[in-house]
Amino acid sequence: MMRPATMIRNACLRNFSQSLRVGSAFLKSGDFCRYTSQAAASLQQDCEPSAYSDDESADHMDWDNLGFGLTPADYMYTMKCSNDYFEKGRLSRYGKIELSPSSGVLNYGQGLFEGMKAYRKEDGQLVLFRPDQNAIRLQTGAERMCMPSPSIDQFIDAVKQTALANKRWVPPPGKGSLYIRPLLVGSGPILGLAPAPEYTFLVFASPVGNYFKEGLAPLNLYVEDEFHRATPGGAGGVKAISNYAPVLKAISRAKNRGFSDVLYLDSVNKKNLEEVSSCNIFILKVLLNSKFWTLFLISLLYVALFSHCLS
Repeated sequence: MMRPATMIRNACLRNFSQSLRVGSAFLKSGDFCRYTSQAAASLQQDCEPSAYSDDESADHMDWDNLGFGLTPADYMYTMKCSNDYFEKGRLSRYGKIELSPSSGVLNYGQGLFEGMKAYRKEDGQLVLFRPDQNAIRLQTGAERMCMPSPSIDQFIDAVKQTALANKRWVPPPGKGSLYIRPLLVGSGPILGLAPAPEYTFLVFASPVGNYFKEGLAPLNLYVEDEFHRATPGGAGGVKAISNYAPVLKAISRAKNRGFSDVLYLDSVNKKNLEEVSSCNIFILKVLLNSKFWTLFLISLLYVALFSHCLS
């Protein structure tokens, strides 16, 4: 008898390519574009210009062939915390940081990260996608990991300063985005299993293109029934850094078999779809040409909604 996970894999892989082609057409429809344009206009905010950003643009970059790799932008933001108090942060040139060998993040994985993007509009303005929600998610994760966290205002200010200081690295419209990576880590020294005595919040950035080499073409996902992304009672609901290294083996195995990424099943019944290694997945039923289509959307396709104007 065929195993349930194998049946799900066969069904998913049969429909996935066709479904995403329908999804691409759906996402490019006029109604979707009008909706996102209205949302962008209604949510923009004015911001102070940065004194750190270099005037010249990064003309040496090949924006047409920009992948998802690390090209460090000029500046990063750092803010320290001790006794639950975050001192005033500052911008500095991107570079190495000093970390104790006995730090909480190195020994016990006490750390969180976020991921967000800044985009350049046709009129030259820079915009972010709802950074307040990333700040709230960081706070939720910090509570789970016994860490203090920046306030929403502190988080947004740090992200905005980083984006504006590195604005020459924001690709032209339609060529990519400036990926912004906030990190909160237990940087203080600790030997016994306990929360670190000091924490560091830092933000760095890198210009990026599409995460998947296929771009907006259909993806080929491997449905994993051996390894699990999250388990009940675990920390899978927060962006803990310790959640990501364990999926590398599953991703490597899938890519060696010709797949783009891994689609995980729930750890209890191994029947329900959970998420992809690097993103969420949404499944919709769409009526198109008198037929219902199963539409798979991954959360990397959120790029059209903006909430904060930077310049």
